[in-house]
Amino acid sequence: MKKILLVIMVIPSCLLGQWNNDFSQNQLNDWSGDTAHYRVNNNGQLQLFGPSQNNTSTIYRQSQAILNGKWEMDIQMNFNPSSSNYCQIHLSLDQNEDGYFVRLGGTDDEVSLYKTSNNQTTKIIDGINDFLDLDSTNVSIRVERDSLGNWQLWAKNQEWILQGSAFDKSFNMSERFAVSCIYTSTRSERFFFDNIVVNGTSFVDTFATPLPNDIVINEILFNPVDGDNDFVEIYNRSSKTLNIKDLMLGNYFGGRPDNFKDISNGFYLMKPAEIIVLSSSLSDLLFYHPQAMEERVFELESMPGYNNQDGTVVLAIDSTIIDVFSYHEDLHFPYLNSVDGVSLERIDTEIQSNRNDNWHSASEGADFSSPTLENSQKTQPINGEDKMKLSPKIISPDNDGIDDVLQIDIEVIEQGYNASILIFDSKGRLINQLVNNAFLGTKNTFYWDGLNQNGQAVQTGRYIVLFQAISPSGPTIAQKKTIVVSY
Repeated sequence: MKKILLVIMVIPSCLLGQWNNDFSQNQLNDWSGDTAHYRVNNNGQLQLFGPSQNNTSTIYRQSQAILNGKWEMDIQMNFNPSSSNYCQIHLSLDQNEDGYFVRLGGTDDEVSLYKTSNNQTTKIIDGINDFLDLDSTNVSIRVERDSLGNWQLWAKNQEWILQGSAFDKSFNMSERFAVSCIYTSTRSERFFFDNIVVNGTSFVDTFATPLPNDIVINEILFNPVDGDNDFVEIYNRSSKTLNIKDLMLGNYFGGRPDNFKDISNGFYLMKPAEIIVLSSSLSDLLFYHPQAMEERVFELESMPGYNNQDGTVVLAIDSTIIDVFSYHEDLHFPYLNSVDGVSLERIDTEIQSNRNDNWHSASEGADFSSPTLENSQKTQPINGEDKMKLSPKIISPDNDGIDDVLQIDIEVIEQGYNASILIFDSKGRLINQLVNNAFLGTKNTFYWDGLNQNGQAVQTGRYIVLFQAISPSGPTIAQKKTIVVSY
């Protein structure tokens, strides 16, 4: 007796499920829907025995396979399919009846892949026309989808033929696998199905829920300039892809976590080292922080309240605290003229959030904030004592697009440095005060276009680049290097 087999294969930490149904014994016990319209025939095939009328008969069973999926089955239709007589294999259906299906038959007698959303169907792989234009159809299908949303559809009459490929990741949830027959009265017993195999991973089980310190608070702007809004930046410091559907942002009220706001209305996968910024207004954030990356900003309906002087930021899932940071404006760099519009950045993601020495004001070079970008005060490794790197060694600022500009990279381990960069000619005369008392981050880049202080092009020759930096707590830094200007 042939079998219809459904298998859900998932990674080790996930729920493992396997179904192996011998229909000669179990009949359709694992299936639901219009089971009265189907039987297991004497050849061990699942056969439609529908009412003799124009009808649609569907049976389904539980299946969460959706990622890294592979679906296979044999289909026989003892007639030439048409727009009135065809079948659909629903690879995945979620709770809203949205998902993906393969249609066999229809006007073009093809095997094609569709998606359905809100009762609207869209073809995403258009199979070979007339592939099923036969008096009697006996075909096998195979569908593959990877975790990113790349699809392939194969069909076989005598040999496997690729019907097409596509990319679509509209749906990442599945609850059911289904077989559906659409037929007229004369075709109500002429559909046969066999050797169904489904492999894949469940979206929910594949990706982990954040644990404490998996995701950390990475930056906060709690005292924005007029017109701007607070924002909180979070960072996935773990090596796991995390499902943040239930992650919430809150504050403290009455000495305990409160005022939580949902971060995501649906499933969202946060990859390792991914940065997300939370704000109540995407448009305002992009206006006041134009360097921010729009796709990394989550617009919340409202933000928890964060006072301008002090407060607490909380990340939580249900009653589990994922991270917490109690801030105070005294954590800002003491020599800033104003802290309005200056964010606090986390220095090291490996150090716990509530250590005051792990936070610093964003650098002037980053416009005093870095939402969605690497923190300007992030700890950077330095090779030896080389704080300044110049590239290229010879510049030719003639606007030909080749080595027109000198790039000056400055790296310092400690925070709180103010720096100057001066350009001298070979006789020691000051040519250009390129940077004057700029508040540095740990990694900074400046450029010199070969002009003097008056905006005039300098002559061919050797020039000295002098970098000086002072800090109230660290040693004074001074370093100089030479470059050549040649036209």
